[in-house]
Amino acid sequence: MKYILVMFFFILSITIRAQNNLEIIKNYEEKALNYENEGKLLEALNYYYAILKQDTLDNGKNAIKKIEYLLPKCRELFYNEIKGKWKLKKKLDLDYYSNIKYTNLILVENNRIFFNNNKINVSEINLESNPFSYNDFSGFPSIKLEKEIWHFSSRIVNGQKRLILRKQTDKNGNLIAKLDHRGIIIDNRKRKKALKKEIDTYYIKK
Repeated sequence: MKYILVMFFFILSITIRAQNNLEIIKNYEEKALNYENEGKLLEALNYYYAILKQDTLDNGKNAIKKIEYLLPKCRELFYNEIKGKWKLKKKLDLDYYSNIKYTNLILVENNRIFFNNNKINVSEINLESNPFSYNDFSGFPSIKLEKEIWHFSSRIVNGQKRLILRKQTDKNGNLIAKLDHRGIIIDNRKRKKALKKEIDTYYIKK
């Protein structure tokens, strides 16, 4: 009798987890489709990757098709978004022992990213041989340099377009965590003021 009860609860727990998983996948699919219909392809792509991690059956197969369709488009969209010259505005991170250095200038052209100090190239990323991809730690668009993973993003803050490079794992593959408590500040005025501050190193369009 005891064995039967144990098996019953074991099967029940598996059933509940499966149902919860289906609800999560359904929610992700709805969000992915909405973002895709709105033309927010980068957001949609990240949700399709999330679906793929949750399911390898029919939903996963559909997610793979969507990823294969969206990935080239997203790479082109993001490349066009960051193409040009960017000047270092604020340096907060420590970039020692790293494949990428926060140089005075970043130049994005001809499918390459050049890191430049005083007209001298310090390093370079070839986006043809090492394109922007998805990574479990940071989503899309990410760049993997050996064991080191960087997430690239751009956003407009106070009317200023910013290019942000955030290191997710170091040269040894160790995960780097950056805590941001600003979103949980109770006072609405203080929270808005805090959110205007930048917690990452960033560049502005030159």
